[in-house]
Amino acid sequence: MAFDDIIEINGQKMTKQYIEGLSHPERELLIEPIFQYFINLGFSYPDKLDKVKESYKKLISFEPDLNLDELYNNSNHGTDICKYFCKNFYNASDKGGRTMTEVFNDDKSLKKLIRNRLGLCWNDGANESFNLSPKMMIQGMRSMRLVSVLTLFKPEIAKYFYMKYSNEGDLCYDYSAGFSARLLGCISAGRRYLGVDPLTVPELNVMAETLGLKDYMLIQRCSEDFETPANIFDLAFSSPPYNNLEVYSKDETQAYNKGEDYFFNKYWAGTLKNIKNSLKAGKYFILNVKEERMLKMAKEKFEYKEKIGLKTVRSHLNKTGKDNAIKYEYIYVFINNK
Repeated sequence: MAFDDIIEINGQKMTKQYIEGLSHPERELLIEPIFQYFINLGFSYPDKLDKVKESYKKLISFEPDLNLDELYNNSNHGTDICKYFCKNFYNASDKGGRTMTEVFNDDKSLKKLIRNRLGLCWNDGANESFNLSPKMMIQGMRSMRLVSVLTLFKPEIAKYFYMKYSNEGDLCYDYSAGFSARLLGCISAGRRYLGVDPLTVPELNVMAETLGLKDYMLIQRCSEDFETPANIFDLAFSSPPYNNLEVYSKDETQAYNKGEDYFFNKYWAGTLKNIKNSLKAGKYFILNVKEERMLKMAKEKFEYKEKIGLKTVRSHLNKTGKDNAIKYEYIYVFINNK
């Protein structure tokens, strides 16, 4: 079945309307057959290429407001492209947290998720349920906080930064290409893109070829080891990994798997050194980071200019109170004054 198709139990589609017409005892009877259905189906991934191609067309036509200094980070437009080609996203988590595939493969957690989607666990007595599909099950994991709320960098946000801090035709460097958001934002903004990553380059090449992207180069390397001739880039912009906050892969190529000393003194120090050398004088170095030591090291290499706020309004399904209803993070902008 397709990723966003509604499942059927005994010939009946498990639609929101159907479920909400059932009593709670009747819904309880559905838990086991739904559980068995998903066990037999296995973990599902996005699978509609036509929708992915349409998303990219919309990203090309998107025009960000470059006068804003605070951006809403709630739009998920374009992230379906990243998830379609980079399935390793579903194996990412906060450090110590569980991944989506781990939650799905844990029987107790899967049944808890099904109860939630059937509207059987609202403390306030609400009758809310959902269309049951593989896509909605994954959304439920995030809404329930069964998994760490890792978010993909948004292609629309990336496009804003490329258009605000570079010019059409500029060569832009992504020192942590990741799951492709900046590649999409850069090319849709009419810039040239060079991205390095030790892990995801094969998937990004497939994505770029499938979508017919032009003016890009992808290199499977670690940024701390990637040296170029001096003064070739017009912009350096990325959202690099952190040492203690997130685990996008357990692969040995990832700097956060090599210990704190390597992460800061080899990976991050080497990356900053290489960017300093390869970025033209007076051009921008942009960093999306939450780790204070990484930010401090960047400020020692580059001249701080400003920060742009990203404001995320959390799901209305959050029942834990309003204190964490809005999440803020920042993207820091520096100038390379040599």
